[in-house]
Amino acid sequence: MSTLLQIELPRRRRGSAAATAPRSLLKPLARRVGRAIQDFNLIEDGDRILCAMSGGKDSYAMLHLLEHLRRRAPVKFELVAVTVDQGYRGFKTEVLERYFRERGFEYHIERTNIAEVIDDTMPLGDTHCSMCARLRRGVLYRLAPELRCNKIALGHHADDLLETLLMSQFYNGEICSMPPVLKARDGRNTVIRPLCYVWEEEIVRFVAEIGFPVICCACPACGDNSLKRRQMKNLLGRLESDHAGIKSSLLRTLSNIRTGHLLDRRFLPGAGPAAAGDSERGADHPLET
Repeated sequence: MSTLLQIELPRRRRGSAAATAPRSLLKPLARRVGRAIQDFNLIEDGDRILCAMSGGKDSYAMLHLLEHLRRRAPVKFELVAVTVDQGYRGFKTEVLERYFRERGFEYHIERTNIAEVIDDTMPLGDTHCSMCARLRRGVLYRLAPELRCNKIALGHHADDLLETLLMSQFYNGEICSMPPVLKARDGRNTVIRPLCYVWEEEIVRFVAEIGFPVICCACPACGDNSLKRRQMKNLLGRLESDHAGIKSSLLRTLSNIRTGHLLDRRFLPGAGPAAAGDSERGADHPLET
């Protein structure tokens, strides 16, 4: 049975006291992250992990939960908080630096001209988000060896995985999503997603509980509801509202693939040879934003 079948939102204890004093989400979410680490061998003894910190809710939650586990884990690993300043006016790096110093995190702020590059060279039909993600990923891949980090942790959560799954099917004609662990094409870096079992709704509540100093990326496309990913998020929200449990079922599909019940000729005995376009895609998929 897939471990994903165990995923559910934390429940409050019965009784009036529980109704007025909800339990902290720290331990339930830390257990969820710990299970993802165990299921996919995300962290090993001696790892030095670059934690990509955008200043948004997801990256704060990831760093906080990994630090919570680091202090208690039987394996020894290190965390380095890294922020890529994309050069957008209004991005408050000083807020992040203050947070890192106060919490005692090793950190690095990399200032770039990504915003200028996007404005000057963005291909027709591309979006700020997809191009920005590719450029930021390139910066992180370069920084990881320089900072002696062998892994890069990204704050993608379960909803991100489902949105990418739908985008790949609706717009690219393939079934794929964001893997919890990914070996980069450069052969040096390994990307991990410790929040792959955590829902965005839980992160929102957790961030409100802790009171992280969340900041905006200051990108001009932030909050644009016309973006494909935002449309997928809205679609999933409507489906879950009408039929509770759909998102959990979709998440389970990512670990319960029946290849013999699809149209991919590579997995069907006796089928004709696969067409040229049927070969597997590269690991760094353009939808991984």
